[in-house]
Formats: sequence, C-alpha cells, structure tokens
Amino acid sequence: MKTVPDATVEKPVAEETVGVSEPDTGLIEPEVIEEPEPFADIQTETVIISDQRTKVGFLLPLSGRHKAVGQALLNAAQLALFDVSGEKFDLVVRDTAGTPTGARRAMESLVSERVDLVIGPLFATSVSAVTPLARSAGINVLSFSNDQAVAGDGIYVLGLTPEEQIRRVVDYAAAQGLRRVAVFAPDNVYGRRIVSALQIQSYGSGVEITRLGFFNPDVQDLTEEVKAIANYDQRHQALLSQKANLKGRKDAASRKALRRLRGRDTLNPPDYQAIIIPVGGKQLLTVAPLLNYFDVDPSQVKYLGTALWNNPKLGREPALVGGWYAAPSPAHWDSFKDRYRVLYGKVPPRIVSLAYDSVALAAVVARQAESQSVAVSYSQSVLTNPQGFSGLDGVFRLHTDGRSERGLAILTLERDLINVVEPAPVTFTPLVN
Repeated sequence: MKTVPDATVEKPVAEETVGVSEPDTGLIEPEVIEEPEPFADIQTETVIISDQRTKVGFLLPLSGRHKAVGQALLNAAQLALFDVSGEKFDLVVRDTAGTPTGARRAMESLVSERVDLVIGPLFATSVSAVTPLARSAGINVLSFSNDQAVAGDGIYVLGLTPEEQIRRVVDYAAAQGLRRVAVFAPDNVYGRRIVSALQIQSYGSGVEITRLGFFNPDVQDLTEEVKAIANYDQRHQALLSQKANLKGRKDAASRKALRRLRGRDTLNPPDYQAIIIPVGGKQLLTVAPLLNYFDVDPSQVKYLGTALWNNPKLGREPALVGGWYAAPSPAHWDSFKDRYRVLYGKVPPRIVSLAYDSVALAAVVARQAESQSVAVSYSQSVLTNPQGFSGLDGVFRLHTDGRSERGLAILTLERDLINVVEPAPVTFTPLVN
C-alpha cells in the first residue's frame, strides 16, 4: 500500500499530549465512531485481471481556511490504510484548498490519473464542482457532504444528515408517547432542513407539530424569541386570571388551590410534550436555560436535539440533562480518539470517521477483489450493497439515489457524560423495492 500525494505527507509521530481540548470544526456535518472488524461480505464483480493496482482519489482541503480539518481527515485515512489496505492499493491525495475552483482542478488531476473511485470532497459546493467531471469520466464519488441535494447519479453523501437524525429521535420520542412536538430552529438552510424533515416525519406517524419558531442565528439575545416559543405570556396571563378567580371565592377549596399557585409563573405546561432544539455549543447553552426560565420545564417537556449535542460538557447545563438526541453510537470513539492522539498529538474532530470508513471500504473492496483475482469494481451494485457496511460510525449503507443511511443510537446528556438510551441497530432491515 502507499499514499500518493501532490505534496509530501509525513509519517505520524507518536507524541504524548496532555490537556488537549476537542476541536470545533464549525462544520454542519457532524461525525463519529468505532473500530474494525469492518466491511465483511462485500460483493465484487468477476472479471479476470492481470497484476494491476487500484487507485482511489482523495479530495481534501489541505490548504486554506479548513486545512486543519483536511489534515485530520488525511490522518484518519492513513490509519485506515494501515489497518485494512492490501499491497496493490494506492490513495492518490489532491488538495482542493476548500474551494469549488480548487476541487474542480484537483478532480481534473484525478481524472488524468485514471482513478477507480473518488473519496471527498468535504463541502457541498465542492461536490457540485466536481460532479460533471466525475460523471463524464464514469467515476463514482463518496463525498463527505451531508447535503442530499448534491447526491445522485454516482455521487454519494456520507455525512450524517439532519433528516436522519430527526427521523430517529422523533420516532423514538413518539414510541415513548410524546406526540405533540415543537421545534425552535435557526433561520438558515440547516434549520429549514430540520423543520422540513419534521414536517415529513409528521405525516402518517401520529406526530403533531404544535408550535414552530425560528430565530436569527447571528443574534445573541434570544429572550423574546424563546419567550414566544414558550408561549409564556399567554400561560402567565392564564395564571393571573386563575388567581383572580380564586381570590373572589371564599371557600376552603379555593383558598387551598390559591396556595398551590404561589411561586408559579404560569398555569399550565406549553401545548407540546417535546421540543426540538437543533443547535449546539454556545447557542444551545443560550436557548436551553432560557426555555427553562420561561417555564418550559424539562421535567414536563422533553428536550430533543441532533448530533450537534454530541459534547459531554453540554451536560453541565441542568436544563439539558436527560434530553435525547440521535447520533452514531459512541461505544468505541474513546479508543479510536486515544489512538489518534498518541500518533498525531491532537484530539481528532469527530468527522474524521467519515474518512476512515470510506477509505477502509474502498481498500477492502480492492483487497477482496485481489484475493479472488478479479477486477476491482466500485460500481453502483457494489457500493449499494443492501446489507450495508460496518465501520467506525457503526452500520451504514448507500442508496442508489446517493443518500446514505446510518444506524443511529439515542443518546442522553448527563453531567460531563453521554449515556446510551437505546443502542444503534447492528443490521439493517431489508430494502423494499
């Protein structure tokens, strides 16, 4: 095996690192998880060959604004090569500079190299830039984007999509009897995808969207927006009216009821049993306590999130403790993270698992074909094996329309901990034609 870059790639050096914090890539595409035994029983296509090598292109932002993420993805790919690659597998690395123009030029280089498959690029705009070249050359692409709009006709998106996360967490909440749902989303493309996914999920599922709110993600003070999604003013006024009514009565039961209302700000919970808050980091730490302040009590209303919640430090906010979100299983992340840190001296961003899984998939397909003395094929029938594959992220499979499907766990935040509420599936149900 070897890595063929357009610039020198250094061998990882073991290094002890203390007190390294988890980097924040700023990417919408969250990430994740688990160590081999990956990729069993991959289908191959039988064509007798001579002693030829397999070349897989790898498009990464190794310069420019996102070069640190690109280097981390390359590091994970090197680990996959070490773990599962055969001797006749070459990874041909090209720098996209994190731009559509750079991606297109890098793709032109890979086409001239006559690669068998392309892995990457990272962003949807770069995927769109390389798509015409890939289709013209008949090369399938395993991109790291999570934007389903760029998928199809040989272009696959491996990123964890918000649609998948919403389907999983809402299905689980509904199974627990929580069917009236609100959503408080950023007013941007990501937030609108969340709302659209929830609306689709509500059809025929018994889930009702009882309240919908958007907020400007660039505004720090969200007091009025949170107050509105909490329906606080109406609920507070209902309390005042009830108190006035009870004060007008002189019977013992009314006086007792009035005493029970002391210290309360609202009369009833909001008209939803769960609220989806699809943000992470500082935004989540702004919204969650405000919701609690405006009497959206997490003991009465379940807080739901996405993989953007996948940070145990968020559990230090009391309002988030016990909330649910959908993400790949964290079972083996710590061991992979520790291995990466020893080799590269840094804690990896979680998105690196996409690089590990895609390179491992490509390498194992090549190795199995080599062992059977048949030509390596990355055709649609091979890539869309309905049984799927097992990698660091758990089980996943690709669909003919370019979407990826993942087995996600339901997780919950505790203080400085993430616990599994419901494990991720380890196999897929058969596809229905």
